[in-house]
Amino acid sequence: MEWIFWSFLLASLIHMGEEYFYPGGFMDVMKRLNPALASFVTVPMAVIINGLQLVLCICAVVAGESRLTFSMSIAGLLVTNGVVHILGCLRVRGYAPGVITGILLYIPLSLYAYHYFVSSRLLTADRLIASVALGLGYQAVPIIYLTLARMSGRHRP
Repeated sequence: MEWIFWSFLLASLIHMGEEYFYPGGFMDVMKRLNPALASFVTVPMAVIINGLQLVLCICAVVAGESRLTFSMSIAGLLVTNGVVHILGCLRVRGYAPGVITGILLYIPLSLYAYHYFVSSRLLTADRLIASVALGLGYQAVPIIYLTLARMSGRHRP
């Protein structure tokens, strides 16, 4: 079942392509979602946050089933991110870059992976909860960063 961890990485790359390249515009939507944080939504921030996600995906490929709670935390991140994109669409009342891959790749892939590993008894209830909690925590990183940046009073031009 090693392919599932590779698919998390591939889905993330495709998702980031939708957000930033085609059709792109993700950073503009983020700025519209919260104008108070707009000055902190920068290219370096996007590179770091997305780079961290790719590093996590690569670590999941390396760890695989031997560290299943960690590896499946990427599924927790992806499903959470897919839902966040749907909520973003509702908030902006339109398209938010990343929602298509969130709906077509992130959510089904993550739910399939969770179903597979739970039904095969490789992922116990406590490990399932831990992996989902880690995934939620990863999704909180950009929100925490933006909040701390704003609180620090460092306003960008």
